[in-house]
Amino acid sequence: MISERWITAARVVGYSRLALAVYAAMAVLWVVLSRDFIDPAGKPLGADFINFYAASDFALHGRLADAYDIARMADSQQAIVPSAAGQVVPWQYPPTFALLILPLALLPYSVAFVLFMSATLALYLWLIYAILPDRRAVLVAVAFTAVLVNALGGQNGFLSAALLGGGLILLETRPVAAGVLLGLLTYKPHLGLLVPLVLAAGGYWRVIGVAALATMVFALLAWLAFGTESWQAFWAQLPLAGDYLRTGVLPWDKMASVFAAARLLGAGVVLASGLHAIVALGAAALCVAAWRRRGDLEARAALAVSGTALAAPALYDYDLVLLAVPIAILAADGLRSGWMPGLRTLLVITWLSPAVGSSLARHAHLPLMPLVLLALFWACWRRPQLTSTAPLSRTQT
Repeated sequence: MISERWITAARVVGYSRLALAVYAAMAVLWVVLSRDFIDPAGKPLGADFINFYAASDFALHGRLADAYDIARMADSQQAIVPSAAGQVVPWQYPPTFALLILPLALLPYSVAFVLFMSATLALYLWLIYAILPDRRAVLVAVAFTAVLVNALGGQNGFLSAALLGGGLILLETRPVAAGVLLGLLTYKPHLGLLVPLVLAAGGYWRVIGVAALATMVFALLAWLAFGTESWQAFWAQLPLAGDYLRTGVLPWDKMASVFAAARLLGAGVVLASGLHAIVALGAAALCVAAWRRRGDLEARAALAVSGTALAAPALYDYDLVLLAVPIAILAADGLRSGWMPGLRTLLVITWLSPAVGSSLARHAHLPLMPLVLLALFWACWRRPQLTSTAPLSRTQT
């Protein structure tokens, strides 16, 4: 067990600098050991980013619907990285996401990768600084192990965290901006499962209206840009996406959900689904109860984001960037008001877990991430700020 006395702000900053140096060395080594744009793991550099780049290319040529065809997507990805023959990352996002990544294929693959990761990382760091305006907090946030996982995977975890976390922390100070951010989050709809529930429980009807309008405008723009056939193709492939999740084509060891952990341990689909539903419904009920009490907004946001991590059935290791939100909020509150027993240890474990969770699940069949998520959710629930009946905002604390 990590001793509490070793977890001080100075040490955390020092460890963060060390982690960043290790990340940089790993990134250089990863590129040096790659051949023909294939990394040491046998995947294209940036791994899943090739999916975004190929979808952008289809969209720019007016053929986004073809991105949902697995054979056409495989051909496109092989054309981008010829040495990746036989591999394919399926496109399962709604057409709205294509709007956000549309310009990527106008650039060379490597340039597009760096631009996408840099821009979304900047959004993520804006969020952390808004929660805890201290440069040391930004340093720790960059060193969060989920950042490395997301960057190596070429994924959109930074964007998801910025949209969900930003939408929640801006609810009272900038409700229109909050609604727009939450509307944009529908590019990855399963990460917004709890959003309508907590907003309704808290009485944020204006934000709900703006988010609904933003969602409709987002979808309409995608329809105008890519046509009806793109939406038809998206809806048609959803059953296949469900099959991928149930059968493990989408690897369970890379997921942090209760469903994936149960399946990895040998549970059937019905039992795994039931266990996940119990946890998800419990998290949703506690979130609704807390948001109805209208306590401190940041405390409620931390609870909602950690609850989202528990409720989402397909939560990948790169999606764990979301956990930076409750980590930052709990850390900021601990620095202001004092630390609950064991909280600093839990935050360090959570900070480290994205880097080791998948490896433990893959090699030792120990899917421990759901336990980390449950502990983090419980820590958020126990914060005394949730017991207040006054609707406090961040500027009031």
